[in-house]
Amino acid sequence: MKKIIGIVIGSLMFANIGFAKMALIEETVVKGPNANYHMAIICIDGHRFVMTGLKASGRSIVQFYRMTAQGRAVPATCF
Repeated sequence: MKKIIGIVIGSLMFANIGFAKMALIEETVVKGPNANYHMAIICIDGHRFVMTGLKASGRSIVQFYRMTAQGRAVPATCF
C-alpha cells in the first residue's frame, strides 16, 4: 500500500500541466545580410516579455522590468 501511495504522489509531483494566456503585442523583423532576425513583444499572464531569435533556430525570451519611485525593479505589466 505504501508503494502505491508513493507512486501516486510521485506521479502527481511530476505531472506539470499549466495554462497561460499569451498575446502578441508587437512583432518586428530586422533584415540582415545572412538572415532575418525576429523580435516580438508578448504578454504572458499579464507580464511583458521580449522574444528574439532567428525563425529557423532557437529563440530567447527575457522579461521586462520597470523601476519604481523607490528605486526597486518590478516586473512590467502589459496593460
